[in-house]
Amino acid sequence: MTTDTPTTTRIYDAEHRLPPIRPYLQETLSHLRFAFEKARLDRRGAHKDSWFGRLWNVLNPMLLGFVYWLLVIVIFGRGGESGLAVLTQILGGLFLYQLPSGSLSLGARSIVGGGSFILNTRIPRMILPISAVISAFLNFVPSLAVYAIFHVISGYPIGVELLWTIPILVIVILLSLGLALVFATLNVYFRDVASFLPFLIRIWLYLSPVIYLYERIANSYNWALIANPLGGLFASWQQVLFEGTSPSSGYMAAGLGWAFITLIVGVFMFMRREREFAIRL
Repeated sequence: MTTDTPTTTRIYDAEHRLPPIRPYLQETLSHLRFAFEKARLDRRGAHKDSWFGRLWNVLNPMLLGFVYWLLVIVIFGRGGESGLAVLTQILGGLFLYQLPSGSLSLGARSIVGGGSFILNTRIPRMILPISAVISAFLNFVPSLAVYAIFHVISGYPIGVELLWTIPILVIVILLSLGLALVFATLNVYFRDVASFLPFLIRIWLYLSPVIYLYERIANSYNWALIANPLGGLFASWQQVLFEGTSPSSGYMAAGLGWAFITLIVGVFMFMRREREFAIRL
């Protein structure tokens, strides 16, 4: 039987003690430019900064959208609805889903894949998952122009209500950052997390109103939209894009609440464990 010595206990406590929160966050924010430049370099290294890479960022969800469109229109049928309108609805959801799903995938690997950065710099390690979210956002941006074309051709409303897409995107980014911080930390301790994520991302896609309209969810299951961190946000996204109305305050509040909780948990979880990263890697 072994017992911890006072020295070991002090080291353990020091490793798990939160650093001063305000100075830490201030230093992290002061390196946002570095995070942006790192995101650009990572994209270039993955050939996503080339024309073909940018095209693939759009083609990938578009091809997936055509698969789901074929499933919905041809196999199951949606009588009375334009095929182009349904395709636009599917693409509008899939394009936005790139942001949280990409942030999860890139963020989970950001610490484990940043070994030399962790060991050789004193910059807050939180910069790595932040950079991953920036990369996911840069991958998402080109799809907005493509979606705009489908939106206009399909005859969906164009009005001042579309400005609501901006706060919705901001909330999705905050939620994505919180998730990236949580899974980046977990992946340091449990390396299988990154391998499990593709299954989680696919299941979350089906549980969220991404490839189907939130209106098709029975009223008795409306609670599921609120319980799903992405549910209210994607319902709001559909209200703005396809109905031409302002989003429901309830859905927006639910999305904002989930984003706030996830971000707070992610920040404190990451900061508490950051000092162990160099040892674990």
